Amino acid sequence: MAPSNMPMNKATPDAILAAPHLQVRNIALTLFAEQGYQGVSLRKLASALGIQAGSLYNHIASKQDLLFELIDEHESDLLDALETSVLSNAKPLEKLLAYIRAHIDFNVGHAHRRSIAQLEFRNLSPSQQRLILATRKTQANILANIVQQGIQQHAFKPIRFNATETLLLAMLNEAALMISADSNTAPDDT
Repeated sequence: MAPSNMPMNKATPDAILAAPHLQVRNIALTLFAEQGYQGVSLRKLASALGIQAGSLYNHIASKQDLLFELIDEHESDLLDALETSVLSNAKPLEKLLAYIRAHIDFNVGHAHRRSIAQLEFRNLSPSQQRLILATRKTQANILANIVQQGIQQHAFKPIRFNATETLLLAMLNEAALMISADSNTAPDDT
């Protein structure tokens, strides 16, 4: 028995409510990654959770909103990782290398999330897609600013600037996919 002057470890009401939602998210993440968004019915998700399908609505608004939440979190977390990695006082080449390292490390470390964000984006509503695209645009703008700064400081030789950003992002996304396939990475840290 704990002494009376010791604080009790009680879960807050928000934590109690959040725990089942996190379970739903984690199971959905795994199922969506393994079977695809269209291959996972609410009944299948509920069964994997050991609950009735109707009970899912106590934890999520809809399957599509759950998908959006997973993709939005991935893209926002990636943006945070990129912003954190790029030091404002660093030289353009150092910034570029930090951006590349952060992009690859994050996507390799969150392979299921990356896969869902790339493959299941098409299943979002147009308004949800616009929100995700805005976050992706911010990620791309960080890279574009690094390249622009490097060109201005003569650290990089200019090529078609608009193409540079697109090519670098395509290479980073493909590199993360290849690295994940080559190494048996651990499941996502969610």
